[in-house]
Amino acid sequence: MSRISRKVRRIVAEVGAIPRRAVQPNMRLEDDLCLDRIDRIEIVVACEKATDARVAGEDDWRTVADIVAACRTAVMYGDVP
Repeated sequence: MSRISRKVRRIVAEVGAIPRRAVQPNMRLEDDLCLDRIDRIEIVVACEKATDARVAGEDDWRTVADIVAACRTAVMYGDVP
C-alpha cells in the first residue's frame, strides 16, 4: 500500500469517525461510509494539506480509491494551491 493510500485511508477514517482498518479502497463514500458533501469538503482540505497539492474532482468521487487516484494525480502533476 502506498504512502498516499495510507494517508487517504487515515483521513477518511478521521472524517467518518470509523476505524482506519475498516476503510478499504472499494468502499463507496455515501453508501458504505455514510459521508456527505460536507465530509467530502473536509477530506479535500485534509488531502491538500497532506499532499501540498490541489486535489480536485470531489464531485466525481464514488469510492476511497477515487480519492487516492485524485491525490496521486495532484502530486504527480504538482498542482499547488
